[in-house]
Amino acid sequence: MSRLTGYGRQRSVAKVVACVSAFAAAQLQAQGGASVAPPGRVDITTVDSITSTPLAGATVRLVSVLDTTRVREATLDARGRARVDSLPAGPWVLTARHARLDTLGVGNVVVPFTVRSGRGVTVRAAVPSVRTLVARVCGSASAPGTGYVFGTLRRAVPAGARGRDASPLATSPLSALPPSAGHVTVQWLDLRVDARRVERTIVTTEVPVGDNGRYVVCGVPSETIVRLRAVGAEGVSGVATFNSAGTAIVPRDLVLGRADTVVSTPSGPQAPEDSGVVDIALRGAGGVRGTVQTPEGRPLANALVGLSATGLDTRTDSAGRFLLAGTPTGTWTLDVRALGYAPRQLPVDLVPGDTVRQMVAMVRAQVMDTVRVRANAVARTALGRNLARFEERRRQGFGRFLGPGDLEKMLLFRFTDALRTMPGVRLELSGSTDRVITMRGTRGRCVPTVFVDRMRMAGTEALDSFLPPDFVAAIEVYQAGFAPAEFQDIFSDCGTIVVWTGARR
Repeated sequence: MSRLTGYGRQRSVAKVVACVSAFAAAQLQAQGGASVAPPGRVDITTVDSITSTPLAGATVRLVSVLDTTRVREATLDARGRARVDSLPAGPWVLTARHARLDTLGVGNVVVPFTVRSGRGVTVRAAVPSVRTLVARVCGSASAPGTGYVFGTLRRAVPAGARGRDASPLATSPLSALPPSAGHVTVQWLDLRVDARRVERTIVTTEVPVGDNGRYVVCGVPSETIVRLRAVGAEGVSGVATFNSAGTAIVPRDLVLGRADTVVSTPSGPQAPEDSGVVDIALRGAGGVRGTVQTPEGRPLANALVGLSATGLDTRTDSAGRFLLAGTPTGTWTLDVRALGYAPRQLPVDLVPGDTVRQMVAMVRAQVMDTVRVRANAVARTALGRNLARFEERRRQGFGRFLGPGDLEKMLLFRFTDALRTMPGVRLELSGSTDRVITMRGTRGRCVPTVFVDRMRMAGTEALDSFLPPDFVAAIEVYQAGFAPAEFQDIFSDCGTIVVWTGARR
């Protein structure tokens, strides 16, 4: 963590001042102690090199190198500019702070400049480019198209305990953890394309927590699904699921909390031989309430709202309102789904004894225009070549199959919900959050081989996060020894699950 130096922020102001001061002292000595010169002025302009927009509202601080007690401050206008008059001639250092800089993990921008006697000088403070920031935080050998996720681990302060301390953190529901207080596990979906194939893998890495509860993860691709989970001495978080930004620089604090396990009987259908399988739900002292709205701001009724991997879900009422009570505390993912709208996944920070409020604005799902085809080409054209072969295998009858029509009739909150009715398939909890799929093998229960669009997946724990049920078009399940040759693993004595993604109609 030492090489990260505060998530890639520029050299400390003290080091810059020291360097410039030494240079200035040498200049004054060479000039033989010249008399005090008339003051000058500085015109400041700022720009965000990533978005090509000014840093409007940024706070700038000017510190004289020759007399560090001489400090001037200014706030930049809507154009990201400011003018400061009556500055004594000599070397100065400008530091700029802005919320945009915090979201990039920069901290501040530091620019040394020199004021000349009776004259003006223009200083341009620019946010470094994405490539510069990534190289500064993760090293110059970082792979192209990758960035970093960073943040702070925090503890959830119970609502009743915030008024007993006069410190500023006591009135806040969150506070930073002490140094070396835990670690963060990160997963993301990585696509690698070469001349012959596309390889889809789930990358998992673990990073320690550094000073003041801070962490940073390098190598995260842009525009991919990212999952974070924190573990510390004071508790654990849930899994925060989100899409990485186009810049691949993502801030995300994580809150540690607590989850109590509750065992119950599944409410949905299941195979007769698995009648003894139970649901494992998570509960706690948190809560979240809010509203779900259409893009036009109108209440959205009957939307399905749940806290991922907890077993807690509900539907919105006629006013678009929802309430999830008795939730685990810490950072979790709020999952919202409604017919005709794209699913939304939002990380929420839940604290003991309090109910967090969350407003969710949905986005309409993109629907492709109707394509008219001849009857004898419907399967191949409307479902695609993969699903046409899926229908051929279903007619052969060597496995269990869920086609587009079957999935449309099912209420699926997670991908694995579709597997409940499959004989021999069980869902087990892993790490309090992930569902592991197991099947009957030749030697007892085992983890099946999983293919998604012909690409083999590494494990089954993260499938719920990386396979939204709305994008699953068909599922095939084969017991050990019955999978088609193209989906067999000769080193496995377990079954096989094949998933096809895409539009169902």
